[in-house]
Amino acid sequence: MRILHVSFFYLFILAFFACQGSSTAQGIVKDIKTQWNKEPGIIVDVRTPDEWNNGHHPKAIHADWMSDDFRKKSATWDKNKTYYLHCEAGGRSGQAVEYLRKNGFKKVYNAGGYDQIKDLK
Repeated sequence: MRILHVSFFYLFILAFFACQGSSTAQGIVKDIKTQWNKEPGIIVDVRTPDEWNNGHHPKAIHADWMSDDFRKKSATWDKNKTYYLHCEAGGRSGQAVEYLRKNGFKKVYNAGGYDQIKDLK
């Protein structure tokens, strides 16, 4: 029984650090307003068209991560500009940030979900 408890403990620790690493890999900006004030950029909404149509930041550009739309549009973007990507909760935007980084973009940030960016000026 003790071995079972110890096993669960180590599994929990492993899962905890795996999730932490995942969040770091996504690069979610903890204080988006501070980062935005320090380095303004382009807001990219990677949500689906239905999500976009239910509300979006007035200055955002739309590039749906779930379709070829994102890859086609991002191929035309200036790699020297700063981009803040968001989706509904941060998962898709994290994947999109990694894609952009692998394709030569240096200043890309995962802003997380729509709630984090909707009040940016």
